[in-house]
Amino acid sequence: MINVDDVKRIALDIGFHACGVSRAERLDNQEALFSQWLNHQYHATMGYMERNIDLRLDPTKLVPGSKSVISLLLSYNTGDLPVNLNVPRIARYASRVDYHTLMKKMLWEMLEQLRRNYGNMNGRAFVDSAPVMEREWAVRAGLGWIGKNSNLINRGLGSYVLIGELIVDVEIEPSNYQERNRCGSCSRCMDACPGKAIVAPGVVDAQKCISYITIERKESLCESEIDSLNGWCFGCDICQEVCPWNSKAEVVDGANQEIDIFRDISGISLANLGKDEFAFQFGSTPLARAGYEKIKRAIELMESKNKK
Repeated sequence: MINVDDVKRIALDIGFHACGVSRAERLDNQEALFSQWLNHQYHATMGYMERNIDLRLDPTKLVPGSKSVISLLLSYNTGDLPVNLNVPRIARYASRVDYHTLMKKMLWEMLEQLRRNYGNMNGRAFVDSAPVMEREWAVRAGLGWIGKNSNLINRGLGSYVLIGELIVDVEIEPSNYQERNRCGSCSRCMDACPGKAIVAPGVVDAQKCISYITIERKESLCESEIDSLNGWCFGCDICQEVCPWNSKAEVVDGANQEIDIFRDISGISLANLGKDEFAFQFGSTPLARAGYEKIKRAIELMESKNKK
């Protein structure tokens, strides 16, 4: 069996900020909770959440022969940029290179290093791109707990973290520590959410969530909805900004996250770009997910309202 501390050292050397391991097994404790969330239609129009539930609950079906789930955290708490603070605002995770691309590259590098050190192993890398319950795996790996806003919270890194997994067919010693939930009686995230999207501790109704409205929802924004966005044109960090764990979280070096493209940009200047220029400058960032037209319309509606 591979020593978990050796795996953690490899992860940190590559540039991840935290690593833990758990056994690949069916997540029986999540089945009823996930079904209840779907039955309430809290996933809104995200129909993909209803598909491949067996794969989502059981990594051994997603990756045949798998024995271990390696969970990795990459902090994006690299310091605030103007676009994170000034209206129209962009969520912190989005003001950098697309994390899917960055973390996938890092995960494949880690798998190659594991192979060089321990021999051939089969595995797959996942970054928010397949039916994987990444937050639950991170909890099982001892990397944090699920906050009332449904985000993973790590004691040292806070909740400004991205989660990735390597699911492999070799036995790795599981992490021998599991973090207790440290939110206590605090409800700042629930109280601060403008749309009251956090309907219960750990439960988010996507239809009321600014991140969903500005990114995932397909319908165009209407003028009456602009106030509900509270100045956000892509994503939302409000429930994380008020979290006490983020106020004392470690700030990390963002050299490998390519944040410079956003350093001198504002939300207003985004709206003044042409479609081709937007694609050229920001096509490799998370902004491409919502698309030029949706972001531009949100910003123009905010501008129009401010002039009235």
